[in-house]
Amino acid sequence: MVNGRVGFDFGNSLPRLKESSAYQITLAPGGSATAPAVAPKLWQATYEAEDAAHTGTGWSRNGPEGTPSDVAKFYTSGTYNVGGLRTNSDVVLNFNVSVPQNGTYDLSVFANSLNTYNLIAEQGPTNIFLRVDGGAEQELSMPLGYKWVVWDHADTKVNLTAGSHTITLAARNLNGTRTTKGDVIIDKIDLSLPNPAAAQAIYEAEHATLVGGARTLHNQTGVSGAGVAAIRQGQSVSFWVYSPVDGESAVDVDMVGSANAGLSVNGQNVGDVTASKRVKVFLSGGINKITLTGKSTTTDTRVDRLRVQRTQGTLVTTWYEAENAQRAGTAVIADYSLASGGRAVTNVGGDPGNGNTLTFTVNATQAGVYALTVRYSNPEQAPATHYNPDPLARHADISINGQVRRVTFPHSFHANNYWELTIPVQLVQGQNAIRFSAAELPNFDGTTYASDTFPGVLLRSKQAPIVDRIGVTPFADTLSPLVG
Repeated sequence: MVNGRVGFDFGNSLPRLKESSAYQITLAPGGSATAPAVAPKLWQATYEAEDAAHTGTGWSRNGPEGTPSDVAKFYTSGTYNVGGLRTNSDVVLNFNVSVPQNGTYDLSVFANSLNTYNLIAEQGPTNIFLRVDGGAEQELSMPLGYKWVVWDHADTKVNLTAGSHTITLAARNLNGTRTTKGDVIIDKIDLSLPNPAAAQAIYEAEHATLVGGARTLHNQTGVSGAGVAAIRQGQSVSFWVYSPVDGESAVDVDMVGSANAGLSVNGQNVGDVTASKRVKVFLSGGINKITLTGKSTTTDTRVDRLRVQRTQGTLVTTWYEAENAQRAGTAVIADYSLASGGRAVTNVGGDPGNGNTLTFTVNATQAGVYALTVRYSNPEQAPATHYNPDPLARHADISINGQVRRVTFPHSFHANNYWELTIPVQLVQGQNAIRFSAAELPNFDGTTYASDTFPGVLLRSKQAPIVDRIGVTPFADTLSPLVG
């Protein structure tokens, strides 16, 4: 800080800003501060689809799309995108790239398909073929959206040597036996080399959420960042931790000296902390809440930071296919090309009082909290009555050994587009019955139904999601009773 000002050198010591950039700047007292965080990427570059060489018929350059001066349209990198990768197409896009060193690079294809478009109806996600220098072919499924030009990305990895390469996106595979089905527009590809030193994400306690009188201390020496959080009985510090997918992570809780606190992950108790320790826990894809709550009435527990890294091998998932579960009523096995094993179970639920259910029998080696992961799809979408789409969430009443929990499953754009949703459940040692059921829920009066009040207008779903399979994973390396 010079004369009350702080300068940030975006484009040199910091990444160059562009219209889609997002950042957060936190200033903290720095008398004894350290900077342990490292850049997540050693190198990165963007290659616009409109600049890629192309062959084949049906190619189109679309735009200009939205910009900061034209906010009535959706933002698009470089303002243009490219179409042509669709059913019966022979379009090929060739991106000329250059990378600084040998390595395994992260590649993201920014793309979009309208989920209600006629060419999307049969398969759902559009498949395309990615190649590196004419080989190393991969088949990728492109993301769906409620509208055109609403971007998401499909991610993969490619092995590259230092120097120039050609990355190809094509509507036909190399030997001509498989072709694209659907229709997709491409915005850009992002190529980056991950930094191995950044495999472990760092969350400083002084930047966490402090509750109940918890304090930040900036005079603590020999710690990470600019200080620590101090907590006593009933006070807490909560970290908001990102995980790219559902699964196991190692969480290192770094304390200063001895401690007396309880540790919870997404509301579930995973044990006590009396000193710095590592726990293996199941994190959900997205944002997770990890909380330390003080227990001592007289002595501060000083929290330095969390270090979080994806791991595997400790919390092992057991998968159960829906087509092998017990079906009742109208619940039926159906073919879906992107489901595990090509099949899933649909038509669970219906009118109030229905008996259309799906029941899994799962085994637990010991009693405790487990992560129940449901791989599902939800295609339910009402015809739009205005310019906005009208997707519906589906719910399932999930009974675990007779204890029922209602879970809401967001719209997944298509019956053949599968997502994962995880909830904590309590299992007993041995066999457990997990049953899915659903029915139309009543209006606020508890007696009338929207389908009677507005016949023919889809306002509430009667069905559970289409279930592909479920996974059962110990929630932590030390199992505890379910909370909530």
